[in-house]
Amino acid sequence: MMGRTHALSGLALFTAGTYPLHLPADQIAIGAVVCAGAAVLPDIDHHGSNIARTFGPITRGFAWTIGKMSGGHRNGTHSALGVGLVAALVFLSSSVYTRDLITLQIGCGITAAMLVVGVLIGLLPTKGKGRRAYKERWHGFVSIIVCAMAATAIAVSCYRYGHQAGAFLVGGILVLVLAAAIRPLAIKGIWDDLAPIPIAFVALWYHVDLSVMPYAIVIGVVIHIVGDMITLGGCPIGWPWSQTMFGPKWFKTGSRIERRIVAPILVAVLGLGVVVHVYPELSDRARTFRASSLQR
Repeated sequence: MMGRTHALSGLALFTAGTYPLHLPADQIAIGAVVCAGAAVLPDIDHHGSNIARTFGPITRGFAWTIGKMSGGHRNGTHSALGVGLVAALVFLSSSVYTRDLITLQIGCGITAAMLVVGVLIGLLPTKGKGRRAYKERWHGFVSIIVCAMAATAIAVSCYRYGHQAGAFLVGGILVLVLAAAIRPLAIKGIWDDLAPIPIAFVALWYHVDLSVMPYAIVIGVVIHIVGDMITLGGCPIGWPWSQTMFGPKWFKTGSRIERRIVAPILVAVLGLGVVVHVYPELSDRARTFRASSLQR
């Protein structure tokens, strides 16, 4: 799918899907925006994607590195293992920032579950294993070493600096997902890229409740993968154990089906989600107003 469709899918599905949870209004708003950005996040494996162009050479270089480590576009970042690694990072960051051990335990559980899913799907008997995970075998070993070094650096930083390290990680993640959410709006100038920085700073400075953020990010990444699975390319859910591209593969990315059928459906879902969240509040206010009017 195209970037704006991914963002719209995250925004719409989170807004509508969280209705049974009865979350506070601020958590719904924060989660919906974060989920919209996270629904674009897996495309950070391509240096030409919208999210890679957000902060110029910085994000382009980061995207190039992620692309090499994950084996190219629609490879590692579009797999169950990729979801697990994202969950480990965002839940660890949130746990250190909020000093909440339960958040860390939930993140570990999601990571373990995604690892099991990836291995099981990778072991499924298929006619072919698809393209190779890496062009050269040594690329895989280098990726493992880089990931191990990054994990060690994050763990040492969290152990040594505690809450400050958590705030730094949460702030960086928040800036990235907000930039990914805002960029599809195609705002003229540089405001779409710069806006996430002061927003994230204010959120951290005033201790805004960001407890919904790790959940919204993982949900957004999963929504992205499901969205790409229904396009012709599919996704290698069992990567790196299998590179078979799974999915119904109904239509081509950017096709008329996506623009004229999928996008309008998502807009309708978003509208429905807003209505079901807002209507009870408006109904309660209307009843209160009528009751006060009768008492007069």
